[in-house]
Amino acid sequence: MGLNTATFSQRRRILRQKVEGGAILILSATYVPRNYPAEVYPFHQDSTFRYYTGLNDLADAALLISEDGTETLFCTTPDPDDVIWTGPVPTNEELAAMAGIAHAADMSKLAASLTQHTLFVKPYDGHLAIRLSTLLGLSVTALAHHESVVLRRAIIDQRNHKTADEIAETEEAIGVTKLMLAAAETMNREGVREADVLAALMGPAIARERAQAFEPIVTVHGETLHNRGYASTLTKGRMLVIDCGAESPNGYCADLTRSFAVANVWDDRQKAVYEAVALAQKAGIAETARRGASQYDVHIAACRALAGALADMGLMRGDLDEAVKAGAHALFMPHGIGHMLGLDAHDMENLGDDVGYAPGTSRSTQFGLNALRLARTLEPGFILTVEPGCYFIPELIDRWKAQRHLEAFICYDEVEKFRNFGGIRIEDDVLITDTGSRVLG
Repeated sequence: MGLNTATFSQRRRILRQKVEGGAILILSATYVPRNYPAEVYPFHQDSTFRYYTGLNDLADAALLISEDGTETLFCTTPDPDDVIWTGPVPTNEELAAMAGIAHAADMSKLAASLTQHTLFVKPYDGHLAIRLSTLLGLSVTALAHHESVVLRRAIIDQRNHKTADEIAETEEAIGVTKLMLAAAETMNREGVREADVLAALMGPAIARERAQAFEPIVTVHGETLHNRGYASTLTKGRMLVIDCGAESPNGYCADLTRSFAVANVWDDRQKAVYEAVALAQKAGIAETARRGASQYDVHIAACRALAGALADMGLMRGDLDEAVKAGAHALFMPHGIGHMLGLDAHDMENLGDDVGYAPGTSRSTQFGLNALRLARTLEPGFILTVEPGCYFIPELIDRWKAQRHLEAFICYDEVEKFRNFGGIRIEDDVLITDTGSRVLG
């Protein structure tokens, strides 16, 4: 059991069987300079290269799978003098053997091995796009017109369906993330800085040498959905939102969000909004268990539950099914219910909407619904997040109110009373199974 050389070899064989035509080229990530070439940002492997090789720390390399299935790992051979900075490193042949790849070569030989029929997926990273354009003799802008849609969709289909080993890796990452949240909760006291909560949050991950799946959110300004600062101080009457996720040893991500009343002192409004979000999450998770449900259905179920709870609070009114259809709830929850989870926190979103939308379908243009990253029918092996929220965003409230937007469904006078409330989000990671679904961890 566990991810090993045989796992990665099998993944490559499956990909080659699914994709006919030319050689398949997959580039590893590269070092990105921070302020000069030798001073770089922390390295993070390209998740597709990682999925097919297991070589988590190898930069500036490439996997080439020929039409007949021959596999070659191309590596950038280090300068012998680099050993004083890096210590001993494996040879190209040793690296290939770690991944179960039969052949190894220097990166300088790669261009000569490529043809106009080479299959690739357009890189999301500008550095890799320049490298690929040089290798193929194409302009960077031309890469999008020459990428293989068949290859992209085959990678997505394979990576979307998680194996038992991948599920175990994800649950292990969730376990570490729960330890992080528990450590952070001990700092939930009035007068503590967000930065101090962050320091506690990171302790369990650092002690276990774990990378973060994304930059953690630790904020008393939950109304800013991706608040990246840590400068505020915890004060009673505010909600503390923590959105974080550790990686497993092989790079599988967790993604959890918890919301706390500062100092665990809850007022009636905080209790009501929290219960509204919890009710929405419960409705969404229940929908994931329904055979044939799509993540669109999950989203709508959660939004309808949220709208009902907000109506009970006097913030929404009218026919709530029509309100959700019109998007009135998006004043309070302007994002989608969740996304795929795997070797990326937002798994494979670098590959575009083919991850979350079946061929022939596309995103809505309606505000809020246009942020639904995943809408396709749920299948066994999918791991996804269910993360409803309720936010009171002053700028959005002011704009909608001035436009009298959807005022048949929104009680703006009552909403004004919450304009300085902040926000609440609750997020868990859910596995779709043969018989329903299961909250991981």
